Amino acid sequence: MELILNIVLIIIVAKLLAEPLRRAGIHSIVGDVLAGLILGPAILGIVQPDTGIKALADFSLIILMLYTGLTSNLRVLGEQKKKIIVTGVSGALTTFTLVFSAAMALGYPLITALFIAVALSNTATETVAAMLERMEHKLPATTHSILIGASFVDDVLAVYLITLLRVLPTTGTIDFYEFTYITIEILAFMVIVLYASKIIMEKYGSRVTKFFADPARMTVTTVMLAFILALIAKLIGLNEVIGAYLGGLAVSRLRTIRDPTLLGVIRIGELTDELRIMLESLLTTIFFAYVGLNYNPGTLVNPLVLIVFLSLALLGKFIGCSLPLLAMKTNKYEAIIIGVGMGGRGALETAIILFAQQYGLITASEYALILTVMLGTAIITPILFGLTLRKYAKRII
Repeated sequence: MELILNIVLIIIVAKLLAEPLRRAGIHSIVGDVLAGLILGPAILGIVQPDTGIKALADFSLIILMLYTGLTSNLRVLGEQKKKIIVTGVSGALTTFTLVFSAAMALGYPLITALFIAVALSNTATETVAAMLERMEHKLPATTHSILIGASFVDDVLAVYLITLLRVLPTTGTIDFYEFTYITIEILAFMVIVLYASKIIMEKYGSRVTKFFADPARMTVTTVMLAFILALIAKLIGLNEVIGAYLGGLAVSRLRTIRDPTLLGVIRIGELTDELRIMLESLLTTIFFAYVGLNYNPGTLVNPLVLIVFLSLALLGKFIGCSLPLLAMKTNKYEAIIIGVGMGGRGALETAIILFAQQYGLITASEYALILTVMLGTAIITPILFGLTLRKYAKRII
């Protein structure tokens, strides 16, 4: 009974906060995290991050990663492949380098500095999509594709790094051979799943389409696939999120089947709509509220350190994304818009810090620092993006 009451309270507070944030172009996950902060030990102390809510949060994360993989359109990479990959990788590496260097200079241990840098180097696809949902009519198709595609590349890198960091010891050192072994294991797992799904879609595409003709069967099969791959990932020593994410990517290949009726595309659209409703109405709220519930009430975040990391998180993306685009002869105003738009963080960053906290790899103050920076970028980026669009949009159309 207490669990149900806690869930009801979380949903009510989160939804009350979400609407004004949504109108301001800020993703609703900010409201979800704030609901956890308000109701949890940090402020009111009404709801505790107990095992019941944790179990729901873990389930929600698997579904969220399935949805992220499912909505990742592999065809987007083909439209602006070079720009997308270079923008995504350069933005992540530049931000990682700046944040990691600052963390080491501020005296953080090596492992902690790595986690902070990884957590703050990824662009959240859901945050980018939320901004574009309100503003995409002001953008040309190429700019839209680069933003979505580059954030997708970032997601792939983040899923890889989440899994990779799981093997890092708490001694402050890194075993090169174990590091290499896990990297090979992750890449092999990804290649096997994606190659197998490609072969199945190419050889048995019509049968797969026919099998998924029933929407209920498609939903059940897809969710089962995500959990099976998550379990396999867990059994071979990887993180569950990579299995769920690959499950979504595998099913998303339905879009590639040549079918004049477009049944595969339609079914993917219906499935993503169903999962989106499930996530927005309950699951993402529970997951992100759980992130807020874990905020330690006795934790103080040094304002100067916070400003340093928040600035570097935004600056790293701007420099790392805009400069390579300029080097590839992209319109300078388009490069500026993309550099600003890539600044938001979201789901995967919270997964990283939750994992790190559960394994004792970061302290409560470091958890609070990363979470605060993440919220800051999720709030600031849509505002800066809107201002930048109003100033430069007409110069790239």
